[in-house]
Amino acid sequence: MKEMHSYDLIKSEADRLTRLVKDNLDYERLRQNKVVLKKKEFDSVPVISNLLNQLSGKADVAGDEFKLNADSPVPVIADQDRFIQIIFNIVNNAIQFTENGVITIDAWREPGEAHYKIADTGIGMTTEQVDKIWERYYKADPSRTKKGESGLGMAIIRQLIEVHDGQISVTSEPNVGTTFHVVIPDSQKKTD
Repeated sequence: MKEMHSYDLIKSEADRLTRLVKDNLDYERLRQNKVVLKKKEFDSVPVISNLLNQLSGKADVAGDEFKLNADSPVPVIADQDRFIQIIFNIVNNAIQFTENGVITIDAWREPGEAHYKIADTGIGMTTEQVDKIWERYYKADPSRTKKGESGLGMAIIRQLIEVHDGQISVTSEPNVGTTFHVVIPDSQKKTD
């Protein structure tokens, strides 16, 4: 029995180190513009719906409810794998910092761009915490962060949105919740 426990600890630590190395490599590739996007147009609503199904077990454990407000289709031109990574990370964080609450995902189109708003009724953040969430290794609330997380998630998300020529903003209030707003344009900005 003790051998099994030791094996589980070793495996858990190895998995944590693997994630940390992968996150660091991902971040550095993004920072050095070495990520090649495979952009295509797709309806983002079924992709988000599938992602919420994948995260439903974790949300159930936290007592959280998902609400998806979107009239399909909501086309987006993006790298689908990276789009999933962006939305997954934001929703996963929302679950982590929300207990017995609601996580609402709104998706809509405006001329030339797709919009996604992920709002939770979680613990929220102070202005100081919001200002720091894009920093590497920063954890807004280390006491609520699962062991083994790198603190690179939001830094990577910001980089992924930037390589899509998109924008991300966040508003938050302690004990009220946090809202992320992601905008992904249909075309790249022209550079001289």
